[in-house]
Amino acid sequence: MESSELTREELLQLRSISRTLDDLLEEALKNRENLEQTFRRVLPLLLPLTGAVGVAVRTNDEELHEHTWHHGTFGGTFPGTWLAEKRFGVHKTPQGTWVAQSLDLVGVQVGAMGLFFDASSLLATDAARMRTLDAIAEELDTVLASVHTASEKHQLLMTINRFLSNRVFDIGMDQAVLALCERVRLPGFLLVHRDAIDTGALHYRVYRDGRLESSSGGKRHCALDDAITAYGQTLLANKDAHLTAALQADKAAEAVLISGINDNATLGKILVWSNGQGFSAYTRDLIHLLASALSQRLVDYNRERIHLSQFFAPPVIDELLKDPDYEQRYLTPRDEEVGILFADINGFTKICEQVLVRPDRIGKFVDEWTAEAVRILYAHGGVFDKMVGDCVIGLFGPPFFRSSRADRAAAVMQAAVELQAFTQHQMSAYPDLARLPDILKVPGLGVAIGVNLAPTFCGLFGPNRQYTGFSTGMNSTARLQSLGGFRETLVMQSVQQALAAGKPELLEKWSLGPLSETAVKNVGQPLKYFKLL
Repeated sequence: MESSELTREELLQLRSISRTLDDLLEEALKNRENLEQTFRRVLPLLLPLTGAVGVAVRTNDEELHEHTWHHGTFGGTFPGTWLAEKRFGVHKTPQGTWVAQSLDLVGVQVGAMGLFFDASSLLATDAARMRTLDAIAEELDTVLASVHTASEKHQLLMTINRFLSNRVFDIGMDQAVLALCERVRLPGFLLVHRDAIDTGALHYRVYRDGRLESSSGGKRHCALDDAITAYGQTLLANKDAHLTAALQADKAAEAVLISGINDNATLGKILVWSNGQGFSAYTRDLIHLLASALSQRLVDYNRERIHLSQFFAPPVIDELLKDPDYEQRYLTPRDEEVGILFADINGFTKICEQVLVRPDRIGKFVDEWTAEAVRILYAHGGVFDKMVGDCVIGLFGPPFFRSSRADRAAAVMQAAVELQAFTQHQMSAYPDLARLPDILKVPGLGVAIGVNLAPTFCGLFGPNRQYTGFSTGMNSTARLQSLGGFRETLVMQSVQQALAAGKPELLEKWSLGPLSETAVKNVGQPLKYFKLL
């Protein structure tokens, strides 16, 4: 019967194997070698150290693909077969003895290792062979732990980035959080971030065990809403305690999301809590990996929203970004009948030269008037096409084209009425225009507006991907607007006809004068229009 007792000679040999292997692995780590290079360095030297004629290791490589590394001979059998079929214990064959054991990291099996001894081996007992193998495996565990941890983090980061690349931000975010929670347990998870268009607003998504529980765009979280109302942007500050209080989050970890190295603007914050158990260093590393990937995704998402905000109202942007193919479905140029509005401030050149005078005052005035003009367009489903000087151009119908032609005619009319009222009443009281009646002999500020309903080719155009429209109708509306006098709105016959056919009750609300006909430059047919009384 073989002795299983550890002799002094064997103890010295095991220490020698451990020291030698430790030095070899330290050198490999110092040189930042991968597993292929490390095993090529280590395995050949294990044979003279152990008296084995073959050594094999089966584990995952840096890409987490299973691979077998081996050196020496194995009695005519491929060592991968040994490691697949005989992963633990002592196995006798006519050619020699195979000893193997599983490799594990924190109780999780990550592979197996084996030594093959022929009849001439100096290690006479199977117990001694197993102890030798165990000493080697313990040294390898350290290397494999670091490799597998780094590989798992890398693979998770790739998965997170793949999910976050989803054109629909919310869907990608939900998938990324679930992927993280499948790797480590995160009872509570919050993302809160700024709105790219209205920087004073905050959006949030709250998850429980990886599943969405509430959000600013869906089922609301009352305590979180109260905290946002009370503290606003200060909630994004590092180590601010109001979020944890609102969520009753115990043992929380956080990561502030910033836009990048050169621009440290705060984008938002991740807050994760564990119901009192705390987080390991590994879990915290994964949280920060997600934070890093999410920061870049938020930069891209915000850039996309800001681009769209040049033309569309925030609710329209939200709906567009819920569709991964929104550009192809809604923004590709298409020929549709749209409502068209051109609005130009009466006597703007004289106002600039004789009343506002200074460039900064002119710029500030135009900014304030335009901001409200665009808000009025948005309020009635309009798209802000562009400004040409002080002329605001709006389109009604894009980008979804769900409304009827009568609805588009009604929307462009209502926007024109409100824009006239705003300019006359609010902007006439603008402080810098106090001398306007005395200098220009007019009762206040006015605007000339032309409205039309015409087939137009609408969509994103040009290198800057600007949303605009092209048609003879656009040109006719510009000419119509130029005919308008002080505080006049001129309505093309097509608008009146659409209202008469679909919303005749509005024609009584909006009183129109007699039909006029005027020939204008560069337009083949005379313009037929009404004056809004």
